[in-house]
Amino acid sequence: MFADTTGKTDQLLKAAETKLNSIAEEKLGKEWYEKGLLNVPSFYTESSDGMAIGHMLWLHNCLTAYGMYEFAKDRYGMIEGPSAKWSKKRTFEENKKKCFNAGNPGRAYDASVDLTEALKDHYNPELAKQKLAECHEWLNKDVKFTDEERAEKGWSRAYNLTAWGEFPGMRTIGGPTKAATEESEQMRSALQRVGVKN
Repeated sequence: MFADTTGKTDQLLKAAETKLNSIAEEKLGKEWYEKGLLNVPSFYTESSDGMAIGHMLWLHNCLTAYGMYEFAKDRYGMIEGPSAKWSKKRTFEENKKKCFNAGNPGRAYDASVDLTEALKDHYNPELAKQKLAECHEWLNKDVKFTDEERAEKGWSRAYNLTAWGEFPGMRTIGGPTKAATEESEQMRSALQRVGVKN
């Protein structure tokens, strides 16, 4: 475990949080940043027809603000499974029992569902509906973007945090490149300068 002996870790974390919040507000717009995830129904609310509205809007935010494509796509995939099992022939309660998994309940976007009642308390229901449709358009299992298309949208390839051999006890896959080794040495040096001990 790392122990901060100087109290600078909190400063670094607060600086990172401030920067991330600033980016989100800039990319999402101040009003959406402040209100976009408020007053959305749970997937356990019948008016949502089981859709994970808050989860999908959050994924849209992660993608729009930070370009977290792989992250958002993986998590959207977790709610596509229940969508495939959902049936208009069953009641809402029957669908919940049959389709929701314990780890990530709720289902993906369904364009056939009228979300007017579900989003009646949201500050901008039409914008929320638009973002839900975009989330599905961007993240559903059938869509693939080239690296060039992703770069045009500002969705950078994620940094691989797979542990390397220089970290004892961790399984390695492939091993570090020279550049990655140098970068990890720079990070370790920076942490040591602010007093974080290994």
